[in-house]
Amino acid sequence: MVHGFNSSSEMWDPLRRLIALDPALAFVDTLPFGYATRLWTMDARRRIPSFGTIADSLKEFLDTEACRFSRLVLISHSQGGLVTQRYLARMTAEGRGLHLARIERVVMLACPNNGSQIALSLRRHLLRGNPQERELRPLDEPVADTQRAVLRDIVHARELTTRSCPIPFSVYAGETDNIVPPASARSAFPDAAVLPGDHSGIARPDGFEHRTYTTLKRLLLTPPAPVARPGSASMTEPGTVTAAAAMTESRVFPDTFAVVEIAEQIPDMDDAGFRRMIVRLMNRALSPDSGFSAAYRDHPRDHLVEIVERCRSHRDASAALTAFLDTIIALRPDDAATAELRTLIGNPR
Repeated sequence: MVHGFNSSSEMWDPLRRLIALDPALAFVDTLPFGYATRLWTMDARRRIPSFGTIADSLKEFLDTEACRFSRLVLISHSQGGLVTQRYLARMTAEGRGLHLARIERVVMLACPNNGSQIALSLRRHLLRGNPQERELRPLDEPVADTQRAVLRDIVHARELTTRSCPIPFSVYAGETDNIVPPASARSAFPDAAVLPGDHSGIARPDGFEHRTYTTLKRLLLTPPAPVARPGSASMTEPGTVTAAAAMTESRVFPDTFAVVEIAEQIPDMDDAGFRRMIVRLMNRALSPDSGFSAAYRDHPRDHLVEIVERCRSHRDASAALTAFLDTIIALRPDDAATAELRTLIGNPR
């Protein structure tokens, strides 16, 4: 959850409470992302961060705080939608489109995609030098460039590659919002609609019947569209994945947490040295030009999630999964959990 201008992550509290109380959404964890935003600063030692800086902070937040999750939905309010788009555009520009595959949907509430005219002259005078306010103005060039990249490489993308990742966007304007009017919120996004509320109220549902909440609940319960992930056997050209690859991947990879739940029952899996050994042996088993790496995590489950997810995003995904299974079989061949893991994964090749 990404908040907006001159706000904080606490603005999501009403929505988070509703989700926590809804049995139908018991599988959902909410992660509010906070960043520095204010009208001005009088402290010469501090600066107001730009959208680019905040986008880099969001990247690290998702890599670290959300590392244990294999499925993500990004929900933003107002300026948060522009920050989210800047993050996505930077990822594809850096050739990291494959890392976006776990994002199932982006929801933007009252995002000023075409800027906000409200008190524009006053803002220019009073908030002079505020980099966030500058990009909230109509016809801002960096915002327009970011939006074009997102529409091309994310919204209208057809294949998962290093430079693109198909992610559906659900874009909503506030019915009585005079800060970000519907034309600005909808902009050029194809899946756009209107929800009750002003600029703040659209993101603060006051009950289970509020249409913002029922809409978000519907989106969270909607099965994700299949996304083609990397599989070397199905590559038609470098960096491109066909629909056949997606079918192969769905057979090869069971649910990440199903694998982790079994793997963590294997003796010594709670030992950091044992898990590091698995990664080292996997790296040796794979070809030198496609070695394996996985960031270390203190908690055993988080580390196992990281290892399995790195298998999924590896350039030779089936080989990486085979190396994971073969390594565990070699280290703990007679354990019951190892046999269960072999049955779950099967023969990736």
